[in-house]
Amino acid sequence: MAKSKKKRQQDFQKVKLKVGKKLPKGDNVTNLSFKTRQIKFTQKIKVSDGKTAVTRNNLGILDLLRQCDHHSSTVRVNALCGLKELWLNHHVDLLVSSNVNGYASILKKLSNLLIDNESVVRHSVINLFKLILAKLSPKSPTSQHTHSLGGSLFTYIHTYLCCAMNHIHEDIKLDALLLFDALLDTFPALMIQQTGDLLKNLVGLISAPAYIGSKACPTTQKLSLNPDSKLPAMKYRAKVLQRIKRTFMEALKDEFKNRHSNPETVICSKWCLTKPKQNSRLVPKQAERKFSTLFFGGSHELDDYITNPSSLETFVKMTIPILLQCWKEAWASIDEHSTSDVLLPADSLEVMSLVASIIQLMFVLCFTSQKSDEAAHDLKFQMVSPEMLVMNYLQDFDKIFISSFPYTAQIFPELSRKRKKNKILQQTNNNESTQLSLNLSLCDLMCGLYTDVTLRPGKSLFKIRDYIQRVFKKSLSTENSKVVVRVLTNIFCNPHSASYFVSCYRAALKHYLSCSVETSHKNIFYKLFSFMSRTWDGWEMETAGPQPVHSYERNKDIQAIITDFYESLPSLLRDVIKNGNQEWTLEIFTLLNHCCTQNCLSSLRKSLMNKVSEILDFQGTLLKCDNQHIQNQLFFLISIGIPLSRDLLKQILYCMRRPVEKPVLQQHSVVSHLIYSVILNIRELVPLKDQVEFNQMSQLQHSQLSDHLRFLFSLQIGFVSKELDLISPADSVQHKTDILCVDFEVQGDQWARHVAIAQVVAKELANTFLPACPDKGYVQVFSFLGNIEQLWKQTFMTRSKLHVLTVVSLLKLFYETSFQHVPVKLTAEFYDFGSIVITSTMFALFNKEQTISEDVSRQVKSELSLCLNQDKVLFTHVSEKLHKNVEGRRILFMLT
Repeated sequence: MAKSKKKRQQDFQKVKLKVGKKLPKGDNVTNLSFKTRQIKFTQKIKVSDGKTAVTRNNLGILDLLRQCDHHSSTVRVNALCGLKELWLNHHVDLLVSSNVNGYASILKKLSNLLIDNESVVRHSVINLFKLILAKLSPKSPTSQHTHSLGGSLFTYIHTYLCCAMNHIHEDIKLDALLLFDALLDTFPALMIQQTGDLLKNLVGLISAPAYIGSKACPTTQKLSLNPDSKLPAMKYRAKVLQRIKRTFMEALKDEFKNRHSNPETVICSKWCLTKPKQNSRLVPKQAERKFSTLFFGGSHELDDYITNPSSLETFVKMTIPILLQCWKEAWASIDEHSTSDVLLPADSLEVMSLVASIIQLMFVLCFTSQKSDEAAHDLKFQMVSPEMLVMNYLQDFDKIFISSFPYTAQIFPELSRKRKKNKILQQTNNNESTQLSLNLSLCDLMCGLYTDVTLRPGKSLFKIRDYIQRVFKKSLSTENSKVVVRVLTNIFCNPHSASYFVSCYRAALKHYLSCSVETSHKNIFYKLFSFMSRTWDGWEMETAGPQPVHSYERNKDIQAIITDFYESLPSLLRDVIKNGNQEWTLEIFTLLNHCCTQNCLSSLRKSLMNKVSEILDFQGTLLKCDNQHIQNQLFFLISIGIPLSRDLLKQILYCMRRPVEKPVLQQHSVVSHLIYSVILNIRELVPLKDQVEFNQMSQLQHSQLSDHLRFLFSLQIGFVSKELDLISPADSVQHKTDILCVDFEVQGDQWARHVAIAQVVAKELANTFLPACPDKGYVQVFSFLGNIEQLWKQTFMTRSKLHVLTVVSLLKLFYETSFQHVPVKLTAEFYDFGSIVITSTMFALFNKEQTISEDVSRQVKSELSLCLNQDKVLFTHVSEKLHKNVEGRRILFMLT
């Protein structure tokens, strides 16, 4: 009974009323309270009209540009994605110049977002920037010239890029470098023209103004350090230095590109302190103007804490101390207890290599303007003087760079338990390329300063010499080979230093001889020895003042190196000709001809004689090339006295005569040049000064002279023996008739070519004679006309038919020998033979039954009239022949 009573009391409890306590609500009371929520639409729902470009969400470009300014980062990212979608699908319409809301509007809005606080927004901006710049770039195959990035658009981008570089947040600065890379990849020429402020801002990323006192120079900078940086100091500085290096490299590429495209040039010395006569290059004025904007700044001056440099000298003085401080900072992490070469960590090695490369490139662009006439070359900017470079930086570079030269890279491998934790292994394969590049850059930098002839070699040059010797024991890349050649070239400019590097030049020659002609190394080292040989020829025995002082006697080692190089040129020329490299062929020919003025010609001639049959391959590609300069250089090489065999002389005949439709030597001046070269060649081989030496010539010289006369005779008559046999086969007995058949068929420009050749040969034969020497028993003048007469008789006395070209050659011979200054005349027997040929030609010309072109007939009559008016003896013989019949008297009447 007790439990049931308790349960009944729990179900129905009595509410006790108390003062100040609210009564509870009943169970059957209805709750009338409610809650509300808001729905926000970030974009309006539109329906596309089909005319304007929209995204899949039906958003146009104006809507997307407006959303880029939204306070929410998510909305801004979505807007950038929409712009990317529009660009990928409708970039053709956006690139139209008349489109107000085209690519220019997008780029300006993207420039504003470069300094956005959210990294995801900035990365989207940079990615879209790259897509648009790739289409606008001149390098793009689909790029058009109707749209560009210049003018006010680039000014707008340039302004916000400078703002991003100067931003307080490091992440924004690093993202600005990504856009800098994109602009430099797509528009390098535009960036070079407008890089003044950007260069200063790049330097400002790793430096800060050093104001010490009220009178401190505002351009004085010190290396800055951010303790809150997410990147290590070395990696951060490496990122900035890489951009500076790339900028200078693009400037050099632009220079060499305009060097060949712009004919308006001025002579400027390259990165060395020598005069332009020894080492000069052509740099366009346009490139100089680009270099001026490169260092003077563009249209913006956003760097308040850096005074704008008024000259390149100011910029160099401001930048180099910062770079040297970067070097010292990287040097601070080096193990000073190392007993071998200085070991560099990977990050320090990268920074030090970049510093050396930037200074090197900077000095290359700081060439001294060599102006012979100041008024003729009005330059609006001041160039850096070489004296300033040597005076201000030689001692600092020698102390900082070369004191521990050369440098070696190191790595920290994963150590096992058995190894000690402080053990360091020297790196052998990894970072070897960067290590070599660093050491060679330092060599190039120091040797460029030592081109000043007033400097004497010091300990730093001896270290460089020893290192260059070791470099040749390694496998060099193309870029490293160029640096080594530049180092040795600059050393050779200073006569006080060149003699100490003989071992290096000998190693370079050995490497040059071992390279194949197909590789680029062969051409690179060829230019080194070509420069050495030309410079060597310009050095004199004694020279007043600080000029180069060299002589063959004092420098027999260098002379031996140059002589060995000359002896290798014929083999090189043979290989280059086979490869068809006309430019290099011309350079080698020019150098071979240049060496004729030097004392090593005898050894070169021996080498040429061994290779002459392979070099003078006239049926190959040498004379068939269109480069007339190569042909002229080849002819000059022939004229110095290289022996020519019968086969080579036959090939020369082929080149000058055949084929008629497409002759090998097309211009008459080239043909004449070749003939005179062969004539000079025989004068070098055979003694033709006096009869005493002529009668003492050897059997070989006699054979060479005989081949030469037969060569001239074949040139004179216009045909070789095989062609003569086709025109008129030779009989076994001599013809006694006074009338011969004449063939008047001439093809193409065969007439003009033959007349020019016949005139040159006839003049040479008429004026080649050996004077009399009565004191030595030679009372008569000796000439080769008797030999030529004998060749004419042997060739044509047994033939009944002649070609009109042979007749013209005979007329030229009579004409040239009829002058009074010719000491030896033709014989009466040869005049009788000539009168028969000329009479036969006249009968054929006035024979109406024979078909002769009017042009050929007129030209033959002109040559006949010219010869008969000049040579009265020949006219008498011809008149006697014509008087023998009625037709001949009629022809004679017409002539008189």
